[in-house]
Amino acid sequence: MKRQNLTKRSLSLLLALILIAACAPCAFAAEPGFANFQTRVNRYVNGMFPDVGEDWYSDYVVAVYELGLMQGDTEGYFRPDDGVTLAETCALAARLHQIYYTGSAEFTQGSPWYQVYVDYCHEKGLLTTEYEDYNVPANRREFALILSRTLPESALPEINAIEDGTLPDVPAGSAGAGSIYLLYRAGILTGNDGYGTFAPASGIRRSEVAAIISRMAFRSLRRTVNLLPKPDWPDLKEGERQDDEFFSNTAMLGNSLVDGMKLCSGINTIAFYGETGSTVYSNRLAQMLQRQYDSVYIEFGINEVGVSTDEFIVRYRRIVDQIQEAMPEADIYIMAVTPVTKAVSAKGTFTMKKINELNDALYHLATEECCWYLDCCTPLCTSEGYLDDRYAGWDGSPHLDASGYAVWAEIVRTYYAPTAEAAD
Repeated sequence: MKRQNLTKRSLSLLLALILIAACAPCAFAAEPGFANFQTRVNRYVNGMFPDVGEDWYSDYVVAVYELGLMQGDTEGYFRPDDGVTLAETCALAARLHQIYYTGSAEFTQGSPWYQVYVDYCHEKGLLTTEYEDYNVPANRREFALILSRTLPESALPEINAIEDGTLPDVPAGSAGAGSIYLLYRAGILTGNDGYGTFAPASGIRRSEVAAIISRMAFRSLRRTVNLLPKPDWPDLKEGERQDDEFFSNTAMLGNSLVDGMKLCSGINTIAFYGETGSTVYSNRLAQMLQRQYDSVYIEFGINEVGVSTDEFIVRYRRIVDQIQEAMPEADIYIMAVTPVTKAVSAKGTFTMKKINELNDALYHLATEECCWYLDCCTPLCTSEGYLDDRYAGWDGSPHLDASGYAVWAEIVRTYYAPTAEAAD
C-alpha cells in the first residue's frame, strides 16, 4: 500500500511538472536584452573576405558575421560597396529583433525567400508600409525607419544632444525624421561629414549597414558626435588658394567647356568628364560614377538654352541625385552657366537673359539639394553683365579663351566647401 501511494504521488508530481512546463513555456526562454547578442554563431577568420582589409568598417563586418546577421556572397566576397534591398532590410530587422527578445533567430524561408521576414516585420510593427517590390534597393531613410523599431526606445538612450532640424538634409517633421534623429541621438548614426549630413534618399552600402547593425547590438560601439553648425548652402566663401593636391580626388562633369578647363585650367589632378555637345540628357555621368570622388563639379546649361528652364532643372536634379546616391560623402558643386559676350547675346540664341534665368534656377536647385553653388559667371562679366571680350573664344561661340579658363580656375581654387571632419 505504501509503495502504491508513493507511485501515485510520483505520478502526480510528474504530471504537475508537465503541466507547469506546458503552461509556462517561457520560463526557460532568454530574457529580452543585450546579453542575447553575446552568443556567436560564426567564427570570423582574418582574410576570409578578400575585399575586407584594414578598413573603417572591418570590425563591424566581424561583429555582424559572428552574430550570423550578415554573410558574404557565393564567391566569398562581402561586397562592402554594394547596396541592400528592402527584402534584405526586413530580414536583418526581423533577425535583430528576434535575437534581442528571445535569444535566437528562428525563421523558415519559403517562397519568396523574404516573405517570412516581411510577415514578421508587419506582425511586430517594424514595417508599416506594404511595398510593391521588395527586391529594389532600400534608401537610407527606409533603412533607418525600419531598423529604429527593432529595439525598444529604452535600448536606444540618448548619448548625443541633437535637436530636431539640426541635420542639414533632414528637416524636422520630414518623412522618417523621428526615427533618424532617434538613431543619431543614440550614437547609431553619425552622418557623412562633420555636419551630420544623412543623404536620406541615397542608397545605403553594406559597409554602412554592418556599422549600424553592430552599433544596435553592441552599446560599446556606439559613437558620440559633436556636429558642426549646419553650413549655409549653397554660398561659398573665399578661402586660401589651393594647389593641385587639394583636387587629387575630384571630378568635373559637363560639356565642351569642361574640355576647355582640362586644357587650360592648369589643374592637372582633376578627372575631367567633358565632351562636346554634352547636355543634361546625354553625358559621361555613367563613366564618372564608376569611381568614388571627394568632390564633384558639374557644368551644364549652355547647350540647353533652347530647353524650358523647368525641364532643364528636372534633368539636372536627376544627375545630382545619382551622384549623391553613388557618393553620399562627396561635396557637389553646381557651377553657373558661363556668360556670353554682348555680341553673341544679341544674336538671340545664347542670350544673357536666358543664362541668368538658368543660373537663378541652378542656385535654388543647389539650395534644395544641399549642394554648393559656384558662381563662375559674374567674375567673367563686365559691369553690363556680359562676358568680357578679353575672355571670349576666337570663334564667336560661347567658349572661352585661355585667359577666361584661367579666371574660372582661380575661382575653383579659392572658393570651396569648408573642410569638416566628423568627431569621434
